[in-house]
Amino acid sequence: MLTMSRRGCFKSSKHGTSPEQCAPPQGPGIHVYLFWTKTGDTYFTHLEDGEVTAEDLSIRAAQIVGITPVCHALFALYDPSSCCWYSPNHSFNSQNQSSLILHLRMRFYFRNWHGLTEEPTVSRYAHRTGTEPAGAPLLEMSSLEYLFAQAKCDFVNDVVSLDELVDEVQQTCFKNESLGMAVLHLSHRALQNQSTLQDVAKHTSFLRCIPRSFARHIARDNFLTKFRIRRVFSEFVRSFQQHTVGQGHLGAQEVMYKYLSTLERLAPRFGTETFPLFHLEVRSDGDGSGSYLNASRAHDPSQEMLCGQPTHEVMVSGTAGIKWRKISCRRNFLYFGGCHYDQEIAGSNPGHAACHQLPEP
Repeated sequence: MLTMSRRGCFKSSKHGTSPEQCAPPQGPGIHVYLFWTKTGDTYFTHLEDGEVTAEDLSIRAAQIVGITPVCHALFALYDPSSCCWYSPNHSFNSQNQSSLILHLRMRFYFRNWHGLTEEPTVSRYAHRTGTEPAGAPLLEMSSLEYLFAQAKCDFVNDVVSLDELVDEVQQTCFKNESLGMAVLHLSHRALQNQSTLQDVAKHTSFLRCIPRSFARHIARDNFLTKFRIRRVFSEFVRSFQQHTVGQGHLGAQEVMYKYLSTLERLAPRFGTETFPLFHLEVRSDGDGSGSYLNASRAHDPSQEMLCGQPTHEVMVSGTAGIKWRKISCRRNFLYFGGCHYDQEIAGSNPGHAACHQLPEP
């Protein structure tokens, strides 16, 4: 845990209940969980008197991690207990908070920033030098390490769940891909520790590296099925160490790229936010090129929420922007890991947000 004194000094102490995640602090203050630092995951605790904005806390947390100003705008503070993102100008007062646990998370995610899939590659603008292309990698190493740690946590906590798959072929494919993700997870640790993949696998169970829904399925399997899965995984580890990691064909950065690109394919909603709307007005933008969400009229959200089911579903992503679709009144609304917001959607024009319509379910 990193504790900030009133004079701005940082004192480091860490107490963990498991090698995977440190335990949250029990004392007063605003505690921001950091998925990754150069010394492991930790908490940054704010105890200063007076108000502090979410942006200030994010900047301080980014400085601890080593995230540069170029990338820290991609991150935001998230409250896991209420599934709420805090806008940059939201004010906290540590004196009014007995204990508040927040997470620093990469919120604005762009698919295929790594360039490993067939989708359009996303890069950061840079000045052209000679014949070199003008695009630069979107993330620097500290941001990549942090995103990788966040993605591992999301994957284990069922950003895509085995329970959602009803087709047996899909379930089998998902299980195999999950075991492959576990091998990448352990390979990254082996490369960092300069040890073999087999040694890491002896000390870290693959059950900690796969979705919890898959681990629950394994727990319900009979002894022979469990033995077969462990044997298949052990053979996968041995082969991957012998032919890939041991031969130097894959470095730590390539492992992270592969892990994140595979997660994009397994969990299409990774890096997106989906949430319900109880009222939506759509108007033409005047030139026929699209439509806008009209946020200029005030409505009583509490009254609308009491009137029945959501009428629309909105998905926000860094690559595709804002999309929406109607929800059938006969369809039960599924809230796929989305989050509530404490700020309105903002677009290029005041009171409006540029959007595209999704196919109706």
